[in-house]
Amino acid sequence: MLQRPLRILAPTRYPWRFNGPRQSRHRIENRNFLPLNWVHQGIEGVTAFNPWPLRRFDLVHAFNRIPLGNAPFLIGFESHMPRGFGVETSRYYSLLSRMLASSRCRGIIAISEYAREIFKETHKNSPLRDILYEKLSVRYPNIELPAESAQPDPVRPAPFVVSFVGNHFARKGGCVAVRLAELALQKKLPVQVEIVSSLQVGRGVWTDSLNDHFYDRYLAALKLPNVRWHATLSNSEVHDLFRRSHVSLLATFCDTFGYSAIESMIHGTPVVGTRQGALPEFIAHRQNGLLLDLDTMPNGEWAHIAHPDRGSRAYEGLVEGEIERMAMAAISEIERLIERPDELYDMRRRARSDAERLFGAQEANQYWDNFYERALTAGEVGEERLRLELR
Repeated sequence: MLQRPLRILAPTRYPWRFNGPRQSRHRIENRNFLPLNWVHQGIEGVTAFNPWPLRRFDLVHAFNRIPLGNAPFLIGFESHMPRGFGVETSRYYSLLSRMLASSRCRGIIAISEYAREIFKETHKNSPLRDILYEKLSVRYPNIELPAESAQPDPVRPAPFVVSFVGNHFARKGGCVAVRLAELALQKKLPVQVEIVSSLQVGRGVWTDSLNDHFYDRYLAALKLPNVRWHATLSNSEVHDLFRRSHVSLLATFCDTFGYSAIESMIHGTPVVGTRQGALPEFIAHRQNGLLLDLDTMPNGEWAHIAHPDRGSRAYEGLVEGEIERMAMAAISEIERLIERPDELYDMRRRARSDAERLFGAQEANQYWDNFYERALTAGEVGEERLRLELR
């Protein structure tokens, strides 16, 4: 162990909170940063941190975007690294890859096996492959576990509460949630759907139809008698909602991990999620949650993520069909759980225990502190080796 605490520079914002230590023996300073694609769309994959106040840092713990500067860094990522979409064969992308292979970069940490496999597929033919693979590891996100009992309460009486949390309403599965509510009314099932969303839909979201009016019928369903919509809730209120829900819904078309899923599971609330991204790595169907089928590519992404014409009626029909199919599957599983409360209780118990095992912050704190020290003391990947690899 080093004799002094290290000075670590890290980003602000939501993802890093889950992918760094919650408590540390080192001095971590979180600063705002500027993703440079905000300056120019073609400059993706790198970032500049706020330089003030001027201070020397031993190490930068970045996430998703490579930090500019001279300080050594390690970088976590959720799917693609370097983060550059549509420029993978460019000289710019090659430069980003060299930055990862350089002696400045002391570790490349995928937040899931899903992310690691995308990284390996991306770089399998690269002359830098061996250097990059050597730096690659996996560490799941982490979260502080609540002080409440590890054993969830017995299943509460009706109504059966389904919670959905996601500002990208359509992408995250909000349309599935309200269609599920419609089906529950038709079947006369005692289901209450709680929606927390700012209702972002349409052309600004990469999975959505370009026709904003396509979502009108789903947004109108927010007025159903068994739906309650919250435009926003505080983080503590979201946790309270998960705590009193029977299940949470993340019927997402595109999520790398889904942090709301682990926020749900720590309260013993099973997640109804889609078989995409990292969700199947920690959601086991009918054991600690439920999985809805989705048409995916071999790397786990939704097969239609790069659809050539999101403005077409064909795309709208495709999305509509997926929403309907997932809502039908979800209501069928919920009806089954209403009839089998003992099975739901077992699922709730496993959700909590699996969250403790996989995502507890205490072990993660130790992991990251040790990683920081190794990154500073293990030495550098030689520039001579890098030059040889590129010959």
